[in-house]
Amino acid sequence: MTVHATPTPGSKLLTPKDHTLLMIDFQSQMSFATKSIDAVNLRNNAALVANAAKGFGVSTILTTVAEKSFSGPMYNEITDAFPGQKLFDRTSMNTWEDAAVIEEINRIGKKRIVLTGLWTGVCIVGPALSAIEQGFEVFVLADAAAMSLKRPITGPWTAWSRSARSR
Repeated sequence: MTVHATPTPGSKLLTPKDHTLLMIDFQSQMSFATKSIDAVNLRNNAALVANAAKGFGVSTILTTVAEKSFSGPMYNEITDAFPGQKLFDRTSMNTWEDAAVIEEINRIGKKRIVLTGLWTGVCIVGPALSAIEQGFEVFVLADAAAMSLKRPITGPWTAWSRSARSR
């Protein structure tokens, strides 16, 4: 079989209008123990994601956990990109278990979800697995996420992320 390349984008590439970005728990009190990326780079990367999403008109959901009682407000670098936008403050660890967040996902109505969150092991894994199980196509922005381990997010996590996207 002969293969013939054409100068057209692949149908699996994300476009600004075909997905929802979920930015999860970028809060100062929660970021003090991150080790896989320094706090300045983490904040800058999250700000870049937020401003790019705003600039390209990507539907975006911002979530926090226990904002008033423990974790503090979302990074202002993120909220400044979305002035006046509602933040969904949760009490559950898995964002996908929050009824208000799911209501917003359903209101927006896009089958592709891009996740980024402060802690990969909590902020991303739970919602990613839950969304995949419910038939969503999930992508993960690892450059704007962190872990408590002193190593970059690579290896098995990256392989899992690629696997999750291919389902």
